[in-house]
Amino acid sequence: MELLVLLIATSTGYLVESSTFPHLLGHPEIQYMAKEMEAAHEEYVNLKEQDVDRAEAPFCYGSESKANEAIANQEFLQLLKRLGLESHYPKKMEMGYSHTICKTSLQNREPSKDKELPFYFLQKLLTVDYRVRYLTCCDKSNPGLAPMPQTSEQEQGLSDSFENFLDNLMEAAPEPASRDGCVHPMDLQMAIFHCADDFLRQTLANKLAFCQLALPLLVPNPGTSHIEFPLYALSQIQRSWKEADKLGKQAGTKSYNNKLISQAQTPIVSFIRIGSSASCSKSQLLNALLSKRKHDTFFHRHCRGSTRERLLMEGVVEIAWYYARDHRAQLQFLQEISAVNVALVSESERMDNRGKQLLQGLWQSQRPLVCLLTEKENVAVGRPGKNITIGMKNSNEAQVMVQLTKTISNLLEGSRLHFSLDACLDKALQHGFLVDADQPVCVMAKAKAKDCSPSRKTVDQWCKKDKELTRLQEKGNKSIEHHRSKLKTRRRNKKKAMEQAFPLNLLMKSFLGFLQAQPADTKKYFLHWMKVFMESCPAISVGSISEEINDSSIGLEHLLREVGQIYEALQLMDSEKFKFSKLPEIAADLMVSGYPVELMDGDASYVPLRWVEAIFDSLIERLGDKRVFVLSVLGIQSTGKSTLLNTMFGLQFNVSAGRCTRGAFMQLIPVSEELQQDVGFDFVLVVDTEGLRAIEMANKHSLNHDNELATFVIGIGNLTVINIFGENPSEMQDVLQIAVQAFLRMKKVNLSPSCLFVHQNVGEITAKEKNMEGQRRLQEKLDEMTVIAAQQEFCDISSFSDVIGFDVNTHIHYFAHLWEGNPPMAPPNPTYSQNVQQLKKLKETLLHETKKKCENLIELQKQQ
Repeated sequence: MELLVLLIATSTGYLVESSTFPHLLGHPEIQYMAKEMEAAHEEYVNLKEQDVDRAEAPFCYGSESKANEAIANQEFLQLLKRLGLESHYPKKMEMGYSHTICKTSLQNREPSKDKELPFYFLQKLLTVDYRVRYLTCCDKSNPGLAPMPQTSEQEQGLSDSFENFLDNLMEAAPEPASRDGCVHPMDLQMAIFHCADDFLRQTLANKLAFCQLALPLLVPNPGTSHIEFPLYALSQIQRSWKEADKLGKQAGTKSYNNKLISQAQTPIVSFIRIGSSASCSKSQLLNALLSKRKHDTFFHRHCRGSTRERLLMEGVVEIAWYYARDHRAQLQFLQEISAVNVALVSESERMDNRGKQLLQGLWQSQRPLVCLLTEKENVAVGRPGKNITIGMKNSNEAQVMVQLTKTISNLLEGSRLHFSLDACLDKALQHGFLVDADQPVCVMAKAKAKDCSPSRKTVDQWCKKDKELTRLQEKGNKSIEHHRSKLKTRRRNKKKAMEQAFPLNLLMKSFLGFLQAQPADTKKYFLHWMKVFMESCPAISVGSISEEINDSSIGLEHLLREVGQIYEALQLMDSEKFKFSKLPEIAADLMVSGYPVELMDGDASYVPLRWVEAIFDSLIERLGDKRVFVLSVLGIQSTGKSTLLNTMFGLQFNVSAGRCTRGAFMQLIPVSEELQQDVGFDFVLVVDTEGLRAIEMANKHSLNHDNELATFVIGIGNLTVINIFGENPSEMQDVLQIAVQAFLRMKKVNLSPSCLFVHQNVGEITAKEKNMEGQRRLQEKLDEMTVIAAQQEFCDISSFSDVIGFDVNTHIHYFAHLWEGNPPMAPPNPTYSQNVQQLKKLKETLLHETKKKCENLIELQKQQ
């Protein structure tokens, strides 16, 4: 019995010598040991009744495989210790680990120690630099690294002869480097994945997908030997694509799809290697198939940093790619969901019996099979339309790609087998895989989030009357007092209409009660599923009128907005029927947890001052009166404002074509203690805003709306990034005119924000040097518009530099294109990521210059 217990315990890391575990066990490891011990004991008791020797045989003969598992687990624990991640395993690494602004995140240097690798990896990935896939660090302090070959003078003399040179060529190759060498890049990625909690995993998956890098689909846990199916981590990835509707052989209209990829019904093609071949890489083959630019979607043997020794990728299934060895459960799962199987087959002489059995199973399957023969030329074998062989010997890559693309396309046209990742859930559970979305807390939060549809029209009208009361516009020939009295009467009527919403319906009572009663992680699951369900609601057809389209667009922000509106309405009514004092705490908790919170209602263009003030009260109560630097962004619609902020700080503001952001959202980002002393503040408050000159606002007094929005955004920010698409100053007039007017108004109320101009989508890397004349014209244009704005505001100012401190040489920046090629398959341009990080470092320099401008939370609250 002692042997039984030891065999199972060592597979989870138990050290016999010290009688300890190297790390605290989590629930999965404990449950695994309890389940395995119970099953093994039951088997032992049943066999012992028949024969004692027979009962002990499975444990004696199975000890070798158990020992191998234990060795692999020890190597995994050593890797975690080497990377400094042992305290984060299992699933203890949270979003705060990567979202904190620190000195390292502002430096542009490579890691010098293995323990620096995880943070550098997360920083590069969150800033969508796909070259993170090649991140390595050869730690010189690591004794396991092979020394550089050095020869003495005597040896150099002997090696001068050609005979000695030939002898050296014939000598046996040196042993491969041990795992004590550089950490394999994919081992680094998977180690972080094993340590990340569900919410950080979701962020990692989103950023990997944005970078067009492969995503883990089935992941063996080296600590428990269980296989994980990370459905929750993949459930937030959203993609847009066009699809041709075909009627027979006639191509019909193209439909536009924009949905969560986990819900998309698509055919699945599995690539499997059978046998071994040094001449052909399955990963390279797939990369060439997916990208004309040969982007390394899948890591392969020729990538920088790749070594023969890798630890955590054995048995991992990445989407559309499979490392096939002895992992039968993964293979069977793929065979059940795949529409087409593609097998890369080496010579039959090199194939073992297991490989032949696997190939036979695929050949006899009902699913089409494409065999790529690495050592054969073109052959004609197989059943037409069912099993197809393609010889690769003496064929160049382009020929193989054309033939393979045509073959797979033809087979998929004849297949009706489509699966979404959500539909794979049941099959994953049937195979005994662990599914993150099947955890009790996640299932409970998902069930709670299934009913949601708030009403908006009355609230929008209230906001309109509340704004008119302070602005007194559209009064016509009436006196100000008469117009104000009429507006108050209308507002009272709207207030009575809002009172009819109380007591709250079951939906809002349930929503608010859940958010107030549940712990932080449960709330995060709940809000995620709420967003998924609300965004998957069917929208009204584009042919309907715009108001109906707007009403049909319901998202999580509408529910959270309604929480604020409930708070404001109850305050105005002085109601004691409902305990609303904790509502601002909900929003404050979300901000501290890394969620953006709406600052300005995007539909009614209304800032709920009482609600925002209450949120800041809750933040002060929770964090203290911290110093805050406010960074805002302003620009024309669809110029990449949200993308810029996401890349700079690793955030996830919504991005898409057209008017994506509505209103303004704020997100709080902590600053590390070591950096707080240098920059003079504790948090950065990032404010993302809707675009100016929105087409949807063309008939709704857009000029006045834009001026008000710009004044608000620039007024609350210590630094405003003015985002411009392109580099021609003549195309900037719209945004410049609005911005200058806003800065001038700030000067009149003794506020002195700073600004930076960013020109996106500039292809020429020397644009800044070549555009000196354009910069000069920009300065002239700014001065000209300043004079015009000063006349309208009755100010005696003649240049833009009199309004704010502005240097045309240092405050204008040029960014490269966002994409390397054409979406949706194009990866992001690493140069764009570099440009953004350079701007981030410059921002730090500006922060040093503007320490005195950073407000505390209380002062910022008064500005709202």
